[in-house]
Amino acid sequence: MFRPASSKAAAVALAMLLLLTAHTGCSPSVTPSKPVAAHADHDHDEPTSFADGIAKLESLGGDLAKKLDEGAGEAADDAVHDLGHLLEEVREFAKKESFAGDAAAAVTAALDELEECFGKVDEAFHSGDDKADPAKVLDSVKERLTAAFTALKSPKSPKSPKSVGAVGAVESPTAVEEVK
Repeated sequence: MFRPASSKAAAVALAMLLLLTAHTGCSPSVTPSKPVAAHADHDHDEPTSFADGIAKLESLGGDLAKKLDEGAGEAADDAVHDLGHLLEEVREFAKKESFAGDAAAAVTAALDELEECFGKVDEAFHSGDDKADPAKVLDSVKERLTAAFTALKSPKSPKSPKSVGAVGAVESPTAVEEVK
């Protein structure tokens, strides 16, 4: 057992131990991803399908723009974080859909694009640069966001039996049923 020579040495040893414990206990770590149903603490409703998730992403993106226009910085930052969580949920729904070939690649690319664009806005919030303006960043990626949402609303796979007679329909069982 460690026995310090004096009470002063004991205090120093204890302080060093506490500092070491605090330092290692507070170090950044990777947070394990939560299952889709575990996001009840966020402001958005859980999506019920891929198409519903896309609609919720688009709506939350509009809310983000509105909050930034109103100067509601903290609420806008929360909206960006909610968008990130919602994107994870939509990716899970995309995996369950029957997208094939080009459609699967288009969905993945569009979701990646949304993640990158909203990630740039998040970086503006947390960059530490007083000149970083999340509203300007969002405005600078507006066309990219629009293109990504357009691609997500109508991913098609050529020669798919589900798309016969359903021009522009999303290649998923639920969406095909809606088109009929």
